[in-house]
Amino acid sequence: MPKYKVIFESKEEIYGVVPRAGDWVQYSSVLTVKDGGQKPVSLEMTFVPPHPFICNMPDTHSIKAESITVAYAKVIKFFSKFGIEFKN
Repeated sequence: MPKYKVIFESKEEIYGVVPRAGDWVQYSSVLTVKDGGQKPVSLEMTFVPPHPFICNMPDTHSIKAESITVAYAKVIKFFSKFGIEFKN
């Protein structure tokens, strides 16, 4: 299996809001883009406490995608499972 080089890496802060409660959710994450492979984009998310009143969020979540756009579409889908709206 070939090793791919990291061509871009950045620290991201991802926010969401629970509309019914007004609580904010924050994930600190690292976005990594490699120069090859089926899914060269990865987003490693780590939850920043406190948990919203309505639900307990997973402490970590990992996303692999074909592009950065697809990765953030998966973040929106992940948030919607918990009733959270993505905020940029």
